Amino acid sequence: MARAIWTGHIDLGKQHVGVKLYSAVEDRTVHFHLLHAKDRAPVQQHIVRKDTGKDVSKEEMRKAYALDRSTAVILQADDLEKLVPPESRDINLCRFVPRAAIGDQWFDRPYYLGPDKDDEDYFALAAALEQKQVFGIMRWVMRKKRYVGALSSLDGYLVLTTLRRAEQVLSFSGVEPAKTSAPLASELKLAKQLVDSISADFDPKLWHNEYHDRLCKLIAAKARGEKLEPVRKKKAAPQRDLAATLRASIAAAKEKKVA
Repeated sequence: MARAIWTGHIDLGKQHVGVKLYSAVEDRTVHFHLLHAKDRAPVQQHIVRKDTGKDVSKEEMRKAYALDRSTAVILQADDLEKLVPPESRDINLCRFVPRAAIGDQWFDRPYYLGPDKDDEDYFALAAALEQKQVFGIMRWVMRKKRYVGALSSLDGYLVLTTLRRAEQVLSFSGVEPAKTSAPLASELKLAKQLVDSISADFDPKLWHNEYHDRLCKLIAAKARGEKLEPVRKKKAAPQRDLAATLRASIAAAKEKKVA
């Protein structure tokens, strides 16, 4: 059974809904230990002075923000401690916004919110969010850090996804290339045919992390004293115009369906 990583309550003015927060994603990165190449003895990293190479203890280190190449502001531990927001279990509702108001670039990390005793109020709130098709913009403090997030409903349960701040999200201005003439009617028709030819239900199990899978196979093979065949690079397809590319993609999709 999943274990809650934090508990709090959604503050809806006079009403409070108790919730438990669970991770919705998991880091599956393969982590390695560092060994000495000669005798396989474990090694570790140290913080050292750049000028002498001597070790520096944690107590002797200070954080600094460089203003230029020769000037920096030194910050003491108590300076930074004063900036930490006070602890709280409140998840404050700021406002409701239409779902279309928040684009993909704003979403950061999702969490599941489970009910904590207040089952009726919890499921009523989840149902209301689903029916209204809105996000609740929330603010809360967790582990000495202040967050902003979007509260939504998924299959009758609440989901809280942290949002990036305004200064983190870049606008399209200056990023996109200048638009040329509108696509030809024939090209647009082919593009729509391509979309229709490979439309299907979303199944995330079909898309694996190929590097992770091969890395695990490599580790297992070496543990058995075997060798793993290298991945052969595919030849790059020759460049063609959009119409020819779309026709080839549609033909390939039809052949795959027949097979």
